[in-house]
Amino acid sequence: MRRISALCAARSFAYLYDMSALAVLLRLELHPHLGVLQRSQAV
Repeated sequence: MRRISALCAARSFAYLYDMSALAVLLRLELHPHLGVLQRSQAV
């Protein structure tokens, strides 16, 4: 039982790590586009 719970914990941790990495990548991808949009609206 302990091995199964450890496996689940490791899997959930890896899932959270993947999600946070995806969020960072998305933020880096979207940031330049957002800056361009704000600049075009300011004009």
